[in-house]
Amino acid sequence: MNSLQAPSVPGWRGSRLRWLAVAPFRLLTPLGRSVLALGCVVMAVAVWLNWHEFVQLGAVAFGLFVVGLLWQVLPGTPTAALELRPNRTTEGAAPPTVTLRVQAGAAPMLYPKLSVPAGPRDVSVRSPFLGPFAHHVETFPLPGLPRGVHVVGPVAYDKTDPVGLVTRRFETGAALELFVAPRVTDLTVFAGGLTNDLDGATSQQLSMSDLAFHALREYVPGDDLRHVHWRSSAKAGELLVRQYHETRRGHVTVLVDPSTSSYQRRRDFELAVSIAASIALRAVRDDFDTYFRCGPHVAHGRSAAAMTDASCRFVSTHDDTYLVESADAAATVAGSGLVVQVTGPRRPLMDLDAAARRFDLGADWLVVRADSAGEARLTDTPRFRELAVPDLADLRDLLARGLR
Repeated sequence: MNSLQAPSVPGWRGSRLRWLAVAPFRLLTPLGRSVLALGCVVMAVAVWLNWHEFVQLGAVAFGLFVVGLLWQVLPGTPTAALELRPNRTTEGAAPPTVTLRVQAGAAPMLYPKLSVPAGPRDVSVRSPFLGPFAHHVETFPLPGLPRGVHVVGPVAYDKTDPVGLVTRRFETGAALELFVAPRVTDLTVFAGGLTNDLDGATSQQLSMSDLAFHALREYVPGDDLRHVHWRSSAKAGELLVRQYHETRRGHVTVLVDPSTSSYQRRRDFELAVSIAASIALRAVRDDFDTYFRCGPHVAHGRSAAAMTDASCRFVSTHDDTYLVESADAAATVAGSGLVVQVTGPRRPLMDLDAAARRFDLGADWLVVRADSAGEARLTDTPRFRELAVPDLADLRDLLARGLR
């Protein structure tokens, strides 16, 4: 794709014509502008003083300028493709490598400099001379990138004539996504009071087919005959069918506070994401249904990959929408056995209590505060237990004590 595009404003033909008039001058490099200015000056001096030597010098300058413009219209635009391995990594781990495949067009590429955007940074690659339609493969590592989803590519190439007077930037190839996951810690002990056995946790909903027996009732047309309790039916003289409590599997809800006002420093939010991701991954590995959310980004289920990918997209925001998001989570998730709120030291307990009250009263509550400048501690409040985690390494012991 050519980076120079004419403005398209309906009814603004004058602006478009002016853009087309100055477009060739936008293609000039600093050297090209100097040569063009020199050519204009020497031609003016040559006409004024009738110096033939200056006429020749001006003709050479204008000739180089024309050659540079003609070089840009040669057919066969170069193409490039990127291959990223791996496309998922962890913050602080070895950076992935990029394989760049370049094919020259009809015009040779004179030691081209290719630029590959990688998130907030650009990686420059100098390729060897490539003749017309030649192929070249280059492999290089990406720089270390912070947690997030980073766009790698497309490849930018400055097509420059041999003298370097005229240049035009092209973008080629598809952009790729690189997922950089937060650092996590392995939590060998997830929950002491929260169970996830084969029977599940009984609810007050009644079902005709489950494991927790409730009572017998009279048969009504349409009931499955497999649920008839024949011995009791013989004693009662009428058909009686078994009725059960509906069971459910353990469910964990992990909410991350995205508001910057809740944290004292930027690294506290990153610590909060690492803490929440560690808890969510432990939950899905223990086969709990898990709801993992920060701002608009949600992962729901038992997939570790989905939890990790969601944590890559978490970002802090200046808007305080935490209570709205917790209310939406409570409306979406039914029957959470454990609700974990991960926030910073500045979030008031009043807000956390208001968020907790939106969930089922039978749920366990846990608040984890990411405070890199504080001390590790465990505090009991009337509504829930509160953990202060200054470092990810402290989470394992604190969480084991907090859920005991």
